[in-house]
Amino acid sequence: MRFIALGASLAGMVLFTALVAWSGAFIFPALFCAVLSAVGVWDWLQPRHSLRRNYPILANIRFGLEKIRPEIRQYFLESDLDGAPFNRLKRAVVYQRAKGALDKRPFGTQLDVYAMGFEWLNHSIAPKLPAHEPARIMIGGPDCPRPYSASVYNISAMSFGALSANAIRSLNKGAKMGNFAHDTGEGGFSAYHKEHGGDIIWELGSGYFGCRNADGTFSPERFADEAAADQV
Repeated sequence: MRFIALGASLAGMVLFTALVAWSGAFIFPALFCAVLSAVGVWDWLQPRHSLRRNYPILANIRFGLEKIRPEIRQYFLESDLDGAPFNRLKRAVVYQRAKGALDKRPFGTQLDVYAMGFEWLNHSIAPKLPAHEPARIMIGGPDCPRPYSASVYNISAMSFGALSANAIRSLNKGAKMGNFAHDTGEGGFSAYHKEHGGDIIWELGSGYFGCRNADGTFSPERFADEAAADQV
């Protein structure tokens, strides 16, 4: 029945278009209506989309709007600060600088500078003179028998199990040359950490590598022996 209806509709559209074309009046409206009728009949007969089957022509409008939805949001609805991963405000700065145009906007900013997590840098009215001594922090107070002057820049934790012996040697030699510390990570305080004598931050981790008994439990005696080294 659907194919019969389709054939009859197409025949009627062809006859109607021919009559209008022969008369020379309203040919373009007739062609437009014929195209819409063909689309509607096709939507009614196709078995893949229930929306197009139940709402011929109108469902196509819905799908068309969905297709241009990102452009509608971007150009008409989205604010300059909503886009991701880069909003329009950030993209505009890139475009302006690439073209050599002025990228400054007077009269403040659109950003919420009082929002939680917003960060910025202010010029100091009374700036401090830069320090000439290395940036270090003293660890341990007057009661500490072995205070340590720690650099603020050190080698972060990288386990021996994730690196090679030569990598450990190289990192520790760099720590020795730069006078900063080398964190052992969870892999333990190995012989390769000891070769060049660079300062060590011994991370015991969860495995107690280098300071445990044969059954895997923590050994205070082995820990005390290793921790007493000047390098640690």
